[in-house]
Amino acid sequence: MARKSKKIDFVNVNDLGQQTMTVSAPVKSACYKVGLYARLSEETEANRERATIETQMELLRKFVAENDDMVVFKEYADISYSGTNFERPGFEEMIKDMRSGLLNCIVVKDLSRLGRNYVETGNYIERVFPFFDVRFIAVTDGYDSNKSGEELLMPLKNMVNEMYVKDLSKKMKSAHRAYWKNGEYSSGKVPYGYVNIDRHLYPDDKVKENVLEIYRLFLEGNSLKEITRQLNSKKILNPKSYKLIQFGHDIPEGMNTEWNSVTVRAILTNHAYVGESVHNKMSRVNGKTVRVPKENWIIVEDTHAPLVSREDFDTIQEMLEENVKHFHSTHGKNGFDHARFNLIGKKIVCADCGKIMAFRTEGTRHVNKSYRCKTYLNTVKKGCTNHLVSAEAVNAAVFSEIQEHMHVCIDKEETVKRLNAKTENLKKYDLYGKEADKIRKELQKTTEVKAGIFEDYRDKLIDEEQYVQISEKYAAKIKELSARLDEMLKAQAEYSREYHINEDWKAVVQKYLTKRKLTKEMVDAFVDRVEVHEDANIVVHLIYDDVLESLKSLSAEREGGSNG
Repeated sequence: MARKSKKIDFVNVNDLGQQTMTVSAPVKSACYKVGLYARLSEETEANRERATIETQMELLRKFVAENDDMVVFKEYADISYSGTNFERPGFEEMIKDMRSGLLNCIVVKDLSRLGRNYVETGNYIERVFPFFDVRFIAVTDGYDSNKSGEELLMPLKNMVNEMYVKDLSKKMKSAHRAYWKNGEYSSGKVPYGYVNIDRHLYPDDKVKENVLEIYRLFLEGNSLKEITRQLNSKKILNPKSYKLIQFGHDIPEGMNTEWNSVTVRAILTNHAYVGESVHNKMSRVNGKTVRVPKENWIIVEDTHAPLVSREDFDTIQEMLEENVKHFHSTHGKNGFDHARFNLIGKKIVCADCGKIMAFRTEGTRHVNKSYRCKTYLNTVKKGCTNHLVSAEAVNAAVFSEIQEHMHVCIDKEETVKRLNAKTENLKKYDLYGKEADKIRKELQKTTEVKAGIFEDYRDKLIDEEQYVQISEKYAAKIKELSARLDEMLKAQAEYSREYHINEDWKAVVQKYLTKRKLTKEMVDAFVDRVEVHEDANIVVHLIYDDVLESLKSLSAEREGGSNG
């Protein structure tokens, strides 16, 4: 059989980064609609990823061009994403298209491009792809899921990939520790007041005096808030803003350039300012970043020039510790438990600036509890207004809104059930049921016809182009019929005498319907967010507001039909 000529136009990978690359319709037709996938994890000067991605794609395009039963449906790529993590935008889009039936073959350069996690990669190749009848090919590994015996090689190759990742991780850790021992600064954020030149820290003459000023003011007895006020009054940029300027970037419009107490305290406790480098403060455990106990930190002394004396640094640590002890003696051994009284947590925000509201207490017994805008509290140059509101008023408004929501829910559900029992609504229930049965029969017939098309193609009664055209036509019809069936079943359910609301929603309502006061658990179950306006007006948004509106509309529709 003569090979058919074909011409494929591709979008330049270099212009798209991690975005999906769409391929124009090819001349040839085929029974395999292919998704090409390329991935690279790290960009270096010696290995520019975009060029490497393009190299992978060229290999895959050539492979498809040499197979008459394949045509490229779409190209997918992920740049700067590790193979141990399957949460990649390009990969996720490809899987979504696969589940939608838009492609039935996936081609990669080698197994490690799909992933380097043995368990997850094996799950996709041995379970997910076969379930969706998707052919999987790793070109340079010589793997093709359509060939028998390949499944014996797959676990071994995946295991080698995962061992490679673990070995690489150990080598990187060893390299970093070697740098640390030599006093080299291999990674992490450069402390404010220093610059990193050839892996060594040197004082930054432009801002080192600001660090000295912070230490001097605190030793003189000034509070963190007072130091913050003085820095902001001098229009000194905070470390984050200064770093943007330092590397030649503009400060985005609206970005906060002012200091706060947290940043000041971080500088006062940073060992870098006495010439020490601290490493191993964070670690990865079961895929999560966790804090390492202080006794397990790696502290290397005399790695660079200090900005403050050891004596001053130690004195300040003692002063800060005394402040903590004083707070505990005033507020109890474990301090004041805000979480016990702040029922709304981080769900309460300023309606104007969008920041989470700060929870405050006043009085020896913490009698007065209130919320205030954090933007207002954290800046000397007020970027917002106070938005002061009592916690009592917020809790009352939230509890009232939840109670009304639950009672309206129960009332409207009963209304719909009662009206559905009327004769005219029972007839509509039967009518939707008959229409659903009719669609089911047509759907079954169409599905059987589509299955027969492949048999005709296999028996060479139709050619590839006819197969693709007819198959796509019936696939579109199946999709349309499935959507219509869903609509009919939903409409029928809404006219059922046993009509009920969303089960999860109903369970939440029944659990809290008899509660007489607001609890943290109730807030978690119902509240999406609480907005506080400048005039202390409180607007409560609940998680199930949208479904309640749908239920109210349905109830009004039934009542209107009944009255008619």
